[in-house]
Amino acid sequence: MAFLFPNLSRATALVLGFAFIPHAMAAEVEEDWRRITTLDAGPQVQTRSATEGRAAALAHLDLQEKALRAFLIAHPKDEHAFEGRLRLSRLLQIRGSIQGSVKTIEEGKRLLDQLDASPVTPEQRSELDFSRISLLMRGMRGSTPESRERLLNATRKFQRAHPDDRRLPALLVEVAGLFSLQPKTMRTLLSEAEPNAKEDDLKARIGDDLKRLDLLGHPLPFQSVTPDGKPLDIAQFRGSVVLLVFFARWSQPSLDALDVIKRAAAQFPGASVQLVGVSLDPKPEMLAEVIKEKAITWPVAFDGKGWESPLIRSLGINAVPTVWLLDREGHLRSLNALESTAGQIGQLTGR
Repeated sequence: MAFLFPNLSRATALVLGFAFIPHAMAAEVEEDWRRITTLDAGPQVQTRSATEGRAAALAHLDLQEKALRAFLIAHPKDEHAFEGRLRLSRLLQIRGSIQGSVKTIEEGKRLLDQLDASPVTPEQRSELDFSRISLLMRGMRGSTPESRERLLNATRKFQRAHPDDRRLPALLVEVAGLFSLQPKTMRTLLSEAEPNAKEDDLKARIGDDLKRLDLLGHPLPFQSVTPDGKPLDIAQFRGSVVLLVFFARWSQPSLDALDVIKRAAAQFPGASVQLVGVSLDPKPEMLAEVIKEKAITWPVAFDGKGWESPLIRSLGINAVPTVWLLDREGHLRSLNALESTAGQIGQLTGR
């Protein structure tokens, strides 16, 4: 440096030289971290099938893992290192779940345990505690009363420890959605989330969820049309237990749900159970494909308006599949008849 600035003393040059080094290193660290955050946009590819989508997701997770591991090796004590380890823990758990790899999931858990055992700031503690809940949710294989209760207890613990956490309202709403068979618990969670919900999407979801709860125990206001324009009134099926399924061609879980309710209804005689569908598909051709593929012979409501359908909006439907159960008098008795379908039907038919 002295030959570039001949009038500087050696001491001044040394001071300036060392001053430049951290700046250069900081720029390098930020560039390495930027590579990681840029990948948050997800895989920028178009896929044509679930198989291609899975492959693209795994390939992107590999890119993220390599970037995170490289960063942690190069900058183990940087201020981003905690978040980097937390991100890597989550990534390994997600990839392990997709691939069914217990070894990968366990590695992710060990990383989380190591962070948990290290000195952390209050902000980092909230991140760790939230990651524990996320891990619990990802580990749920189906929703059982036991798994729901564990998640609820963990959520309550997080709520007590971090009452002002920005993610708490969304967490309460997400957990509430798992308690549709326990409407009092669901309503309590939604009521706690509502005052602190800031985002419009979250407010709308809470409104929809509360709207569905308000319909329970009452005759269902349901009037629509079939694909050929004929009127369809749910009241015409009084005398039968009704399974009402909201579905769409673009939702594979919806198509799976159609198979579940058909098998359940087949266990009951004659007209004791009536199936009725509501299609959220935007085009009649899409519905026609489902009717043919699933051999649907029962009435289906369709107005081609999807999520903006007046019927859908009035009923607070915000997810498919959704399966409801109505008793013989037309009262809505279950907001989640997809769980233990035959058992719920049996309670209403006495069989």
